[in-house]
Amino acid sequence: MTVFVSVAAYRDSELVPTVLDCLAKARRPGELRIVVCWQHLGDEDTSAIAADPRVRLLDVDARRSRGACWARAEIMREYAGEDWFLQVDSHTRFAADWDAQLIDMAGRTGVEKPILSCYPPAYDPATEFTGEGEPTELLVERHSDDGLPVFGQRAIADWATRTRPVPARFVAGGFLFAPGSFAREVPYDPNLYFHGEEITVSARAYTWGYDLFHPVRVLSWHFYVRQERPRHWTDHSGGSGAQNWPSLDRASRRRALTMLRYPSVGRLAMGPVRPAAAYERYAGLDFRRGTATPEWTADR
Repeated sequence: MTVFVSVAAYRDSELVPTVLDCLAKARRPGELRIVVCWQHLGDEDTSAIAADPRVRLLDVDARRSRGACWARAEIMREYAGEDWFLQVDSHTRFAADWDAQLIDMAGRTGVEKPILSCYPPAYDPATEFTGEGEPTELLVERHSDDGLPVFGQRAIADWATRTRPVPARFVAGGFLFAPGSFAREVPYDPNLYFHGEEITVSARAYTWGYDLFHPVRVLSWHFYVRQERPRHWTDHSGGSGAQNWPSLDRASRRRALTMLRYPSVGRLAMGPVRPAAAYERYAGLDFRRGTATPEWTADR
């Protein structure tokens, strides 16, 4: 079973360790195809992975980058019919046999088009890796001033005794596993920037007939803090030929809210399998009012 692995990397010194760990921890590394949107300024050494036939680097001048969603969209264009699709960030560590475990978990859902997604526990490359952490589920922490839901996480109740993934209402951009068809049916919108990514992908995937789940085992870890590391929004202030990130963000938020509040069916919009209103009911959200039911909020 082949796996297409999407890795968006923006001037990230963790890229090479992430790709090497992805390959080393897979049960079947020969069945992986890793595509990286490598946004750089010539200051990162990728020689350790550049010649690997399982890895493709899309070489991008970081000044031309338009953000994480744009990078993920560029990667999805390289999808070539692999059985499964995994999307991670370029600062990730993996559990042993992560590929086999994910495929097994997907089968345990009992549905045709499962998505497994979560916010992984944290790791820090400056400290010893312990492999600790517990599986979590996404919830709505609050709504932004313009009405977009902002997600957080909480531990899955009784996760240690569960043998099947649990139903989810939302997906996380930094860890998302799905059938390969996801790359063609729910392609990323390159016009989105950052805020709005996860809720629009959640709604679009659901309306395309995908069922959402959280894993009940920890299969990856994420480097969250990244203090003093290059970020797209710290580089892109409009100078040196770079895109102005506040303008990208404003346009992105308007686009996401329009998609959610006035849904239509299309390639970068909702799918034809379920109506958008069905996702609002399922997720307990009202996009026009900017509200969420208590079950899936931090107030529960």
